Amino acid sequence: MDEFEDQYRTIYHEKPPIRMPDSNILYVNNATRILEKRRELAEVEEDLINQREEFHVKLRVLKQRREDLLEKEEELKLSILKFDKFLKENDAKRLRAKSKQMSESDQQRQKEREIITMEKELDFQITQRGKLKEKTETHAMYPSFLENVIKTGDKFQDIRTVTTRFEALLHTYDLLVRKYQENQETIKTIKSNLHNFIKTKNNENMKYQNMIAGLKIRLEAAKTKTVKWESIWVHIQNTAARKTLTLGMVKMAIFNLYAHIKEAELDLNIAIEDTTNQLSVVHEYILQLREILHEFRKWKVSLPSAALKE
Repeated sequence: MDEFEDQYRTIYHEKPPIRMPDSNILYVNNATRILEKRRELAEVEEDLINQREEFHVKLRVLKQRREDLLEKEEELKLSILKFDKFLKENDAKRLRAKSKQMSESDQQRQKEREIITMEKELDFQITQRGKLKEKTETHAMYPSFLENVIKTGDKFQDIRTVTTRFEALLHTYDLLVRKYQENQETIKTIKSNLHNFIKTKNNENMKYQNMIAGLKIRLEAAKTKTVKWESIWVHIQNTAARKTLTLGMVKMAIFNLYAHIKEAELDLNIAIEDTTNQLSVVHEYILQLREILHEFRKWKVSLPSAALKE
């Protein structure tokens, strides 16, 4: 409604009035338009109110449906949780039953194996009993033999004394055998240690032989290098001697040139050993001669040909 009022105000109040030729007609038209606009505005407002009511009704319906959906969703979640719990319990029961069945199967197989093992043990014991029975029957003659021995001899009074003596001798034999085995183990250990010692010493000897061979090779190489460097040293000494002789001759030649240049002077001003300065004096003298020669050639060129003929 406020929007229509704003629109009405904008159309009929904010716009400048149009001048009409007749003010009465204009007033009638404006009043008619105002009534029409008010009627349209009332209709629009009524439509808006109806739409608003319908909207509120739909909103309440949607809200109720949403609440119903949320309630159903909660029920569905509870059902899913119950079903999941039911599945987990069934899985747990199935696993327990399977585990129990496997355990019973394992126990049954274990019992069957034990029965087979006991049957084998029983067969073995029966076999051993037969062997012992045969051995007893075979050895049945020995008591009578021992009785005859006791009757014929004076050393033993009864069979018990004979068996005791035999057990003592058997025990002594076992001790001797054990001692022999211990001695054999000791001998074996000593032999092993001796073998390891000999092997170690042989390895050390081989290592030292290799070291000696390497040192001999290095000695020969050092001797070869010594001969080489001795020859090089002799060559260096000879070269040095030749170069020293050459240097002496060069120094003497430089000194002779210097003396020839300074022959007019009694004092040479430079020591005989100072070859560098002597060479500098000779160099200056040669430069002076070159300059003189150059001046002479220029003077010779500048003279007329007749003067040259004279």
